[in-house]
Formats: sequence, C-alpha cells, structure tokens
Amino acid sequence: MTPREFFDLLWQYKPEEMYLLLWSLQDKKSHWFRDVGKAAEFAGASGQTVDVYTGVGLSGADHGPTRRCTSDEVTGIAGIGGDLDLQSEAHKKPLPATIPQAITILPATMPPSLVIDTGNGVHPWWLLKEPQVFASDEERKDAARLMTRWHAMLGRNAAARGWSYDRLSDLARVLRVPGTLNHKDPKHPKEVKLLWATDRRYNLSDFEEFLDQAGIPDAEAQEMAARDWAARFDNKPLVIDLSRRISQDRIDGWMREDMRFENTWNRQRHDLKDQSNSGYDLALACFGADAGLSEQDIVTLIVHNRNVHGQAQRTRVDYYQRTIAKAVKATGGGPGVIVSLPPDALATEVARLGEAATAPADAQPTTGQVPQAGAPSAAPAPGAIDTATELSDAAKDALCAGIAKILQTPIVRFVKLDGKDPIYHINLATGRVIPCPGFGKFTSQPFIFEAIGNATNRRIPKFKPAVWVELSNRMLQACYIEEPTDEEDLVGNARLQVLTYLKETGFIANIAEQRIQEQRKPFIKADGRITISTRDFVEYVTKTTKQELSTQKGASMLGSLGARKTRVSSGQKYDQVRWALPYPEFDAKEIRPQDANNEPAK
Repeated sequence: MTPREFFDLLWQYKPEEMYLLLWSLQDKKSHWFRDVGKAAEFAGASGQTVDVYTGVGLSGADHGPTRRCTSDEVTGIAGIGGDLDLQSEAHKKPLPATIPQAITILPATMPPSLVIDTGNGVHPWWLLKEPQVFASDEERKDAARLMTRWHAMLGRNAAARGWSYDRLSDLARVLRVPGTLNHKDPKHPKEVKLLWATDRRYNLSDFEEFLDQAGIPDAEAQEMAARDWAARFDNKPLVIDLSRRISQDRIDGWMREDMRFENTWNRQRHDLKDQSNSGYDLALACFGADAGLSEQDIVTLIVHNRNVHGQAQRTRVDYYQRTIAKAVKATGGGPGVIVSLPPDALATEVARLGEAATAPADAQPTTGQVPQAGAPSAAPAPGAIDTATELSDAAKDALCAGIAKILQTPIVRFVKLDGKDPIYHINLATGRVIPCPGFGKFTSQPFIFEAIGNATNRRIPKFKPAVWVELSNRMLQACYIEEPTDEEDLVGNARLQVLTYLKETGFIANIAEQRIQEQRKPFIKADGRITISTRDFVEYVTKTTKQELSTQKGASMLGSLGARKTRVSSGQKYDQVRWALPYPEFDAKEIRPQDANNEPAK
C-alpha cells in the first residue's frame, strides 16, 4: 500500500479546509497539509530516510513546524487506530511474540478495516464510513471517551493473556504511514506495509454498543450522566421491562401524523446516517422528546421497536439515560421544557380551547380565566372548529389566556396590523411586543420558538406538526385586527399616490401635439375618464418617495384601484396603452380644476 492509497482511505472525504498532520521523528517537525496528494508525496519521499507518522485526527489550523495538534484542537477523526507492540530489542515488556498472537486481542465481531505491519508491531485501524467532523466540544469529548473505552477493552484482552498494552488512546495520537520505513534500527530499516484490508466500515455508535455489551465502563460519562439525570429528571427511576409495549393505537396515530416517525419505526430512514440499532434508538428518543413523552415511555418505545424488529435488547439503565439526554439536547429540550401533556391530549386541549372560544357569550369564561387542562369535555377532533369564526373581544382574551398557558409564556394579546404587508404582534405581560412579519412567520413553530426565546430568555414547549397547526389556528383566531392606514393598505396607498401624482402633474389636451417628453402626461378621454401612463406614474413616485418602484408594481397599484387598460392614438406610428381611472371616483374637475377645461382627446 502506498501513502497515497492509505491517505485516500482515511481522508479522501475530509473537509477541504481542514489539515492532516505528518510528523517526522528524527527532527521532531510537524508538516501540515490540506491537500491529500501533497501529503502523500511528502510521506513517500521523506519516509525513506526518516520515520513518518500521521495524526489520527484532523486539525482546523496549521500549527507550524514545532508543535503538534493537541486533543482539544482535533476537529475530526477518520476512525480508531491501535498500536500493538511485539517482543523485540525495542520493546522489553511482556508482549506477544508474533503478529498472529498480537491480533488475538482484537474483537472477532469488530474486525479492523486495515492492519499495518510497522516492523516492530502492528497498527490496526477501524475506519468510519465517513470522517467524523466534530460540531462541538462535547462531540469531541464523547469521541475521546469512546476511544479511551476502546483501548481499555484492548488492554483488558491483553492483560488476560499476560501481556502489556500501552493505552495510547488520545485523539492527538500519531501512527506510522504504510509505504515508509521504520528507522528505529538505522542499520536495518524495516518496511511499514499493509498486512491486510477488509471492507468493514463503522459508525461511532457501533463501538459504543459493542463496549456497552462487553461491560466496558465509562467512568466519566457515568458520573456526568448521573449528575445530568438528577438535575434534569429529578432522579426518576427508570424501569427496563422488556415486556412493556406502547399501545398500537398510539403507534398508528403517530404514523398517520408523522411520516418521519413511520419511517423511523419501520427502520426505513434513508436520511439517517447512523443505521445501527443505537442510531434508530436515538431517532426514536428524539421523536419522544419532541412529542413530550415521559422518559419511561421513551424507554418503552425503544424496547418495543427492538422487539418488533427482532433486535437484541439493551438492559443497562445508563444506556437509556445517555440516549434520552442526547435526544433532549438535540431537540432543544431541557428541565421543564418538554410538553407535559402527550400529543393526543394536547391536541384535544387545543381543540377544547377553540370550542370554548366559539361557545355562546353567556358560556364564556371571564377575561383571564384559563380552562383547566384535563377537565371533562366532549371536544371535537382537532380541526373540527371553524377557525374563520369572528370572536368577541372577551372570547379572544379567554382563548389567548389558554394559549398562553399551553405555551408557558405570559402572553396577554395577539394583534394583526392589517395591510398590504401585514405584521402580527405578540404582546407580553411585561409590556414587550414580539413582531412577526407576515402570516408565514406567525404560524411557523421554529420562528415563534426563537422569537419568544429571544424576548423572554426561556424555552417554550415544542409540539408535533398536527398539534402546532391546531394551536396556530387558535392564535390566528385570537388576533385583534387593527385596520391599516391608507399608507399601509395596498389600495389606500395606491389611491394616495395617484391623487398626489394627478394634483402635482399638469394634464395635456392630447398626445399628438406634445413634445416627446410631455407625451406621457395624464389627459382626459372624451368619456371624462383620466388616463395615466404607467411609465410616467412610476417615474414620479420613484422621484418623490425616493423608493424604487418597478413598472410591474406600478401597474399593480393602478389595477388595484379598478383602472382598466385602454389604447389611445398618439397621432404617430404607434398608439399608447394607458390606464383609464374609474369615474367619477377620479373626477378631473375635483382633482385638478385648472386642467379640467382642457379639450378632451377625441
């Protein structure tokens, strides 16, 4: 195997901006490359005279020739590498005598992707399906702990055979490059070469699952999980009961409402990078956290799904704790954030609020009263309420109070500022107003989640899509509508602009007798209607308002007033097409009396 073939296996899919490290032993210098081909050329040439190693991790920067990348600076890994030494003059500790002996400590069910003969030992590599680029410090720490556990497993296997094992497990570790030479004995350099390769590639979750089943502890993660669990879930005990199931009605309902859940449940998520059992467990936990399931229900959901697909069950509580904690974090959850009502109950509660709001006036709760969740009612299915019904002010206040309770936010009023570009306001009890530019933003769960979070510094619950549609319908129904001013309304604004234009622009009696620059001024047809040239009107508005107005938008403004296109003769080769304004709404005698006596065009 050449250095180029080796680097292509490790780094051909690395992000272009990231660096790989080559380190030479004799001069203890670091060499940084973003280009895999140039790195391979350097290793192939230099590796014949010096010992060349490659970092198992990527770097986000070139750290210069005098230092290597620390574990905290590693930005991604291509896999997990190992270093198994053999008995030799270079290694005096109790070690296996041969390569076949050394590789007996490797797990048979997790064979390495590559095994490199270093001259005095072997370097096994377990390659990932694609480089794992860390999106956060926490992801980096998770990978580091996983690597530590993996090497602890290899060390345990070596100790069982009476051998020593150096747990060189940090992310900044460097290993030899095949196609170079080992110069530890300068008089007798040894070839660093590929022994064999397999097509096995892994997800990081594959290692985690194997280590969990092998009982290899992660002391740091266990301690952190215990602290997080106590803080997040009040140290609620979880029961791992392999006979428990989620009711089929709930499963069927979720599948009808959410195609992603259906594909997850059936293990047909083509968009899911991690197709392992653990990957689907996490996807189900994310659904559960987003839908507001209890932690115990999430455990039961995972157990149920593994049973459906005939997969081995996980029985350690810490596995479920870690999985749920990851899911809650991934979905934006946290203490007191997950909706306490299950989605079907929440949908019913939202529908019940709508039913209460549309009830007769004498049945309305007083302003500020909040219907009690869980109270008996014959609520219709979500969507059964006529959201187009106009409510009384008292009903809007009552509906707003109920929505405020569900959103866990002190909302006192919803307002729509109507007009050509409507804006919605969410008024808080603190006096703050949250603006939502347009219908799309006001009914967008991600936008509302972020906007309220920015205003209150608190998270609001997240809801299943079908429930959010119902809730946003109620928000629309609870809106107070404030009529726009003429400037804010499309028709009103167009009328103001046209009237101003007509009052400040002189009329012409006809087109044929005018200079070219005057031929598009307004004039009166024989039927008394004023005609306007779109181009002249747009130029006037742009000049006087300092705002760019397109010809299409100018035509739209005129059309909104009821103007109709008409063809008039210019007395030249081409006729003009103008807009004839409605009469008597636009009467020249009232708008510009001094020009109304001009002889109308024939």
